[in-house]
Amino acid sequence: MHKKLEVIDFLKGYSMLSIVIYHFSQALGPQPMLVKMINFGGTGVHTFIFVSGFGLYLSHLRKPLSFPQFLKKRFTKVYVPYIVIVSASALISFLVPIYVNSPYAFFGHVFLYKMFDDDIMSSYGFQLWFISTIIQLYFIFPLLVRIKERLKDWPFILIGLAISITWGIFVVSTGRAGMRIFNGAFFLYLWEFMLGMLLAEKFFVKGYEFWKMKKVYLAVLSAVGIGGYALMAFTLGAYGRLLNDIPALIGYTCLSILLYRCSLAWLNSFVLFTAKISYPLYLVHILILLLVIYGLNYYGRVFSWPMAIMTLLLCLLVAYWLEKFFKWLDQALFGPGKAPPAEKVIGVRNGI
Repeated sequence: MHKKLEVIDFLKGYSMLSIVIYHFSQALGPQPMLVKMINFGGTGVHTFIFVSGFGLYLSHLRKPLSFPQFLKKRFTKVYVPYIVIVSASALISFLVPIYVNSPYAFFGHVFLYKMFDDDIMSSYGFQLWFISTIIQLYFIFPLLVRIKERLKDWPFILIGLAISITWGIFVVSTGRAGMRIFNGAFFLYLWEFMLGMLLAEKFFVKGYEFWKMKKVYLAVLSAVGIGGYALMAFTLGAYGRLLNDIPALIGYTCLSILLYRCSLAWLNSFVLFTAKISYPLYLVHILILLLVIYGLNYYGRVFSWPMAIMTLLLCLLVAYWLEKFFKWLDQALFGPGKAPPAEKVIGVRNGI
């Protein structure tokens, strides 16, 4: 089973790595076409949500948990590391002014009300908006499980798609497309999460492995998806940029699978390594990036490509040790007998 699901970890690691590179490319400022191509990596968030739905539902099918057990498991794996990084960011900001410290903003993360206040949604790291989205999906996951058990495949995914499209139209038409509490709400990404659940059931019940599609089909879907994503973004304005999730998910995911199927040992090993540390990498990479930029500015230097590569390597190193620290903290807080059951499914642990 581990070998069959290695591709799921690859998708998780590849999407996370591309998101980090996307954020770094933004810090480089106005650049030629290369950076615009790298910016496509920001769509990795769609694949990550898809993989999250796949992993969580597959875990549920193998070993169902009660709602309190499910939340406890997510609390130890997602919430605790998240608050550790937010706390570290706040403490560092007293010495290095990379963030504006605010008790209201800090406790907004601790008590999760920041997902309802756009003014503090991006405090202590603009990437942390995604944690709110994931937590929202966690809270509705039991409901989605019940809906999935009562509906056939097409009605299930069409409901999710209808909710996501309707929410997207509402956000754009009411002028809220630039507000994270709206464009980052789980409604917009619901269909991707539900699609992951649907394919997890197909794999669990019928052994259907969507990643074993013929390479020529993967190539065609990659081209069509990426082309459709770009076309909608450039020709349909705000609606196109917010509603091009369907071609984005298809194009990006198929491209990722195609790269995995190329069986480049060095690439697969690196991406799979990234998958193991993907959550701490996501949590800490903006903090490290801002500290590096602050230090460069202090000495009158600018953030360049060579520095971006070095910063990425530093982020990977820090994330590696943070992963070990979070495992130790999990044991220290909950103990071997108190901690939730160990993960048995690759890719279940989520986070952006």
